[in-house]
Amino acid sequence: MACKKQKSKLMAFSLAMVVVVVVLLGRCRGDVVQFIFGDSLSDVGNNDYLTKSLARAALPWYGIDFDTGMPNGRFCNGRTVADIVGDKMGLPRPPAFLDPSLDENVILKRGVNFASGGGGILNETSSLFIQRFSLYKQIELFQGTQEFMRRKVGKAAADKLFGEAYYVVAMGANDFINNYLLPVYSDSWTYNGDAFVRYMVTTLEAQLRLLHSLGARRLTFFGLGPMGCIPLQRILTSTGACQEPTNALARSFNEQAGAAVARLSSSLANATFRFGEAYDYFQDIIDRPAAHGFNNSRAPCCSLGRVRPTLTCTPLSTLCKDRSQYVFWDEYHPTDRANELIALETLRKLNITVSANNSTST
Repeated sequence: MACKKQKSKLMAFSLAMVVVVVVLLGRCRGDVVQFIFGDSLSDVGNNDYLTKSLARAALPWYGIDFDTGMPNGRFCNGRTVADIVGDKMGLPRPPAFLDPSLDENVILKRGVNFASGGGGILNETSSLFIQRFSLYKQIELFQGTQEFMRRKVGKAAADKLFGEAYYVVAMGANDFINNYLLPVYSDSWTYNGDAFVRYMVTTLEAQLRLLHSLGARRLTFFGLGPMGCIPLQRILTSTGACQEPTNALARSFNEQAGAAVARLSSSLANATFRFGEAYDYFQDIIDRPAAHGFNNSRAPCCSLGRVRPTLTCTPLSTLCKDRSQYVFWDEYHPTDRANELIALETLRKLNITVSANNSTST
């Protein structure tokens, strides 16, 4: 009888130890997460914490179709392309790096979004916005995050987290819109278009190599859309047409950046680097909005009446009656619905099949 009681105690102790080990492993185990680097098309709130920044989505009507309907740092009425791509791949949405709630447990479960409105591949881009994170700065913050996680969960667990994660880099539009195409920046009179694109791509290639050296193995770089067709560019022409020279720069960048990503994927150890873009599809939405369910691809949904360009959406702005019918939310950024179509096309071109429950196969 005493022997049976002793065995029962040993079994109970063993089970308790198993539970403790499982709990501890669960705390140190990282899920497959995302680390996102980008500009206002991917920002989920970093610039809201940069209080001197002139590029912030902190006022109504930003976020009106997202969750509580309040501004959340996204430069949109709803979701970003990165939000939607991650959702469709079954990945958690990473919080902003500057979110005060960010700690090691959040990073293990959700990753981090370093994207910053106004950010560019080049450090000098968008300097007129005063505060923003360039891509090099975002990578520097990522390095600090790695050091933090190694201290908190140990090198092995941290390296596993970073090695298995998905990486998204979506940059480049600001380097044109808020640098090369503005004569106040020296790059606009230092380079011609071809030389500037080469300068950007050379810099980007070095940045992607750096990310690989820091453990990035599965990375997607998102190319540019027809940025000469954003409302801000169209309103600056006498006819309201797309600015074809600006679109030509975007196409040239996509071609060269795509080639650079392919080279890196084939030459770097264990790298699966991919180039995701939906330029032609987005152009078709703009050219034939009715065919895609829109009735306006020229003006922003959120504007200040006849006062154009208003640049950002403000509490004084007037909203269009049906946001799902507009391609653009403000002078720069697409609406939630346009972002969804762009995200789905990007996934299609990457040969990622999305099921109804958001699980994916490649």
